[in-house]
Amino acid sequence: MNLFKDFDTSLLTLHKPPANDSLQTFKELQELKNLKTDKNFVIEKDDMIKSFKNINDEAGLDFPTKEITKLQNDSSEVIKSLKNYFNRPRPKELANSLGIKMENVELKSMKTPSYPSGHSAQSKLFANILSDKFPELRFQYQKEADEISDSRNIGKAHYMSDSNFGKELGDRMYRHLKQKGYAV
Repeated sequence: MNLFKDFDTSLLTLHKPPANDSLQTFKELQELKNLKTDKNFVIEKDDMIKSFKNINDEAGLDFPTKEITKLQNDSSEVIKSLKNYFNRPRPKELANSLGIKMENVELKSMKTPSYPSGHSAQSKLFANILSDKFPELRFQYQKEADEISDSRNIGKAHYMSDSNFGKELGDRMYRHLKQKGYAV
């Protein structure tokens, strides 16, 4: 059973991204263009489960791979539905159409619309859930979630507004699960 089958996205559809032709989007493209691309960092942070598992490995603690993988799979449906609803082009696509040259890192995980950032949403969800199970690692998990989110901007996969809304979505999905009594 999908953990998010009863997750209501209707209010989230009111949280629209900046318009493609807006000053805000243009500013975000310029911010992304000015970020130094770090391909190794972007590739390293693309595998979120591995990134979080590394924290547990360093602490000598078992990692709930099965549960986190289910969270990833189940939350993907919510994220994809919102991405398809908003259908925001990736920064590289819009930059190209505006004649802005922008270096980026191409990954398989960059094939859906841009808004919201799925990596930002899921990493925030994972960090919150894992922090409940391993409170002594809360700081490391939250830092990892921020780094994963930042990596998507550094790779030019997402606008800052995609990442910010993704984090908010991750927090909302977490609260949804907590209200249902979910625990890893």
